[in-house]
Amino acid sequence: MADVKRGGLGLLLAIGLGAGASAQTPDMRLVREPAYGELRDVLGAVLPVATPNPKCPRPAQLPDGACLDQVLAGMKARGATTGRVLTAPGAGGGAGTVISGPIGQAYRLYAVSLGGGAPAVTPLTLPSSAVRVPRDCYATGRGVDYRLDLRDGQLVAREVQAASCGGPVPPIGYGGPRRPPIGPDEAGERWPATATVEVLGAPRQLAAPRPDCPPDAALRDGVCFAAGIAALAARPDLKELDVIGAKRPVAPGAVLTARETEQYVLKRKGKGGFKADKRWFDKSSLAAPAGCGLAGPVDFEIEPGDRVHERALAGCGAPPAPSPVATYEAYGAVMPVVMGNRPGCAERGEQLLGDACFTDVIGWMRARKIPKAEALVLDGFHRPGERIYGGGPVRFSYATVWVNPDGTYKADRKHSYSAQIRSGGCPDVTDAGGEASGVMLIRADGGVMARAYQWVGCPVR
Repeated sequence: MADVKRGGLGLLLAIGLGAGASAQTPDMRLVREPAYGELRDVLGAVLPVATPNPKCPRPAQLPDGACLDQVLAGMKARGATTGRVLTAPGAGGGAGTVISGPIGQAYRLYAVSLGGGAPAVTPLTLPSSAVRVPRDCYATGRGVDYRLDLRDGQLVAREVQAASCGGPVPPIGYGGPRRPPIGPDEAGERWPATATVEVLGAPRQLAAPRPDCPPDAALRDGVCFAAGIAALAARPDLKELDVIGAKRPVAPGAVLTARETEQYVLKRKGKGGFKADKRWFDKSSLAAPAGCGLAGPVDFEIEPGDRVHERALAGCGAPPAPSPVATYEAYGAVMPVVMGNRPGCAERGEQLLGDACFTDVIGWMRARKIPKAEALVLDGFHRPGERIYGGGPVRFSYATVWVNPDGTYKADRKHSYSAQIRSGGCPDVTDAGGEASGVMLIRADGGVMARAYQWVGCPVR
């Protein structure tokens, strides 16, 4: 659907990585710049806009002062019987105006249906739209905006949502001109429509403080389990019952936050007795629709008949765009290097592991009075700047070297080492092949040493 672009180092690093880079350390080397997506507008439905009219017939008057007369005339002309209508304080700006902001403040939505009599109008309290973002695109953090236009003399609002296609949201000023918007009828898989919906859980038993609670139903915590006990008594097949306990007296229609509740399991006890155990972990019956995720706190609404249900809001549509990630090379431990064999090495007692000459390693350890060290073992001579890694062209291994009590040295071969990478908290890059992790030969401490390196991905803020 869209190309993924990579920016130049200059301005991008000055704005993005230099000022907002994550936790990379000063000695890291930039390997690859972050890849960004492409901003595209995704179009949804076209809604009629109702505006104030001092001569508005009473049946067409909306609570916010807008008038449905032209909207109703347009619906009848099109043969439509249902639809959504937008009103907004900013609609007076006319065509070209973009309405953006929270529902109920920047704009209002109404569901309108036509029947035999007066139109039925229902205010919509949650954002809804027909915008369906393509599957290879992400939400940018903005909701749906409404772009006003004139069509056949009627003011209308086109639903528009900005999306980042193919990758993270690009920074301001990045890339060239935006491509044409993605229409609602273009082919391809889409996310569910961008909207906020209310999710309700299954009804559960309620227990709450009651002054008239029978003594045998006041099982614990000052709440009355009489209704739950009656429900269990009427259902011999049930071994236990989920109960939501209210920490204060409640009436139908009241709403409790999670902190105002306690969750219990009501169980049978002995001959005709009951007990209530607190749940160690809260249990929920909420399930968001496919393509939606819970977007707010869970609360509990009291129903008639000592029942209660969970409720929460869920956001539907494209998922948030991932954070842009720059690839850096981080460095770690530095170790001495063995490069094959040398004449006279065996006579000095410094040929270890068969035919590897450890003269340089032993000299390095003696000069620094180091009793034990790790070393990189190569089959032959290699120059500074070369990289040694698994699956690469150079054969290698590692060794632990230590000094014996009599002053001689011993080495054991091994296939790993303590890299001690200083990554600044950035995670390792795991999909870049063997070259992304290993050691590189450098000049240090008067000779050739091996420095551990690892490619890491640092989020760019």
